[in-house]
Amino acid sequence: MPSKKANKYGTAAEYHLIDERDLQLARSSWHDAIFPTTGTPVEIKSCDVDSTGYFQIYEKYHRKLVRAGGWYGFVLYRRKQGSVSVLRTRLRRASKMPLLRWSSTGGHRESRKSKVPARQVL
Repeated sequence: MPSKKANKYGTAAEYHLIDERDLQLARSSWHDAIFPTTGTPVEIKSCDVDSTGYFQIYEKYHRKLVRAGGWYGFVLYRRKQGSVSVLRTRLRRASKMPLLRWSSTGGHRESRKSKVPARQVL
């Protein structure tokens, strides 16, 4: 069952990747950071290995990221004493994602989504 504090954990995982990969925080609706030398966008996705085990990719933002030559930053973590213990990270070009199967979100984010198992991208 997802934690009610998922945003807290996701943000901690996001900052871990930003520090690890020397990214620059640059929030928008479709990306979270950029490579500071090129300005290339990076959308950071995180998931709790003990909860969902998959990353949610939204079609509308994915297409925008691909057009911009952007990347995904994936963070797999485990909740630990109010924070996260990062298990694995990976950067992957948005254009090199495995086949995404889009499904309805019930109007959430005005886009369809794909649930990508962590093992497919890490």
